Amino acid sequence: MTLVDPNNTGVVTFQAFIDFMTRETAETDTAEQVMASFKILASDKNYITVDELRRELPPEQAEYCISRMTRYVGPDAPTGALDYISFSSALYGESDL
Repeated sequence: MTLVDPNNTGVVTFQAFIDFMTRETAETDTAEQVMASFKILASDKNYITVDELRRELPPEQAEYCISRMTRYVGPDAPTGALDYISFSSALYGESDL
């Protein structure tokens, strides 16, 4: 309550509520947003490579993704290609990692 009523008046103004909801929703990514971000990193491909992850992400984040992404299966996939789509869905509880 202190986030929307910092003066402890027991009343939340409409503007305070709007400000709170704007902050809350702006900080929440969706699976689709994460997939879109990976697609950009992957140069619009349906898979991402280990090299791309290591080049584009901080080391800890890259290794986290590499260790949890499954292999991408597709006719256009090079050896070692990773599936960022199933990974992104799993992060948001839409599938299993």
